[in-house]
Amino acid sequence: MNNQLAKTAQTMLKNISYADMRELMIKNRFTCDSHWMMPMVMNTGWEVANKVNQDVSTSVGHVEMRRLMKALNLSKPSNEEEFMILLSLAMEAFLPKGYFDYILTKSNSGRNMAVVDQCYSNTKLRSINAEKEYQCGCFGLRAGWFQAMNVEVKEELVKCLKDGDARCEIEITSIDFF
Repeated sequence: MNNQLAKTAQTMLKNISYADMRELMIKNRFTCDSHWMMPMVMNTGWEVANKVNQDVSTSVGHVEMRRLMKALNLSKPSNEEEFMILLSLAMEAFLPKGYFDYILTKSNSGRNMAVVDQCYSNTKLRSINAEKEYQCGCFGLRAGWFQAMNVEVKEELVKCLKDGDARCEIEITSIDFF
């Protein structure tokens, strides 16, 4: 009976397009994030919740980058071009358009930069007036990616949506390869 149930479920799931299944998984990820974060805030306050969020984001980022590199049979980057390709792959895989509208570009000084024009987390935080208290988990997430790539990256937040800027600008000021 269980085998038949599994086959029925698999057949029914085939009716969901790849794009719709991806959307479902993304929504589930953000629901999980918000459903653990807000009870943390209510029980421990913003300082502890933000610290835990950074730690969890770093851990998740490390694991997801290792999985992505393994799935694509990619090794750790040895130069800036390989690093930027891996960063772009991770952003496309884990921070999908519609939730995070971004581009990777060069700053006026010629440094690599991520520009985020829309952030789902920021939109949700603003809806509950919590943007001033929250520390963006994306920094922890990228820190985990960088750990998995075995690179040390220094970033500078130039502009930030949650601070009222029209977009986030995160400039990569240095990359050290090991």
